[in-house]
Amino acid sequence: MKKTAVLIYPNFSEYELTTALSILMQGAKPIRIISIDSEPVRGESGLTVIADLTINQINYEEFDSLLLTGCMDIFDILTNTTYTS
Repeated sequence: MKKTAVLIYPNFSEYELTTALSILMQGAKPIRIISIDSEPVRGESGLTVIADLTINQINYEEFDSLLLTGCMDIFDILTNTTYTS
């Protein structure tokens, strides 16, 4: 079964993430948490997460879906070319 990539970024919504992860886990869907680098990422309420993989380490053939959560301030992400290219 192919995996779902879960992209985390600064100020990601933890409650949206945990709800979605719960649904995926109930369906036995494998996931991998990804980020632009290997640095810890802090969500909107302060939860810090370390990704399994960086964007540069992904083998896209292993994935069939991408999960994105909302975030407090999307403008920082939109101006970061690593996310938008």
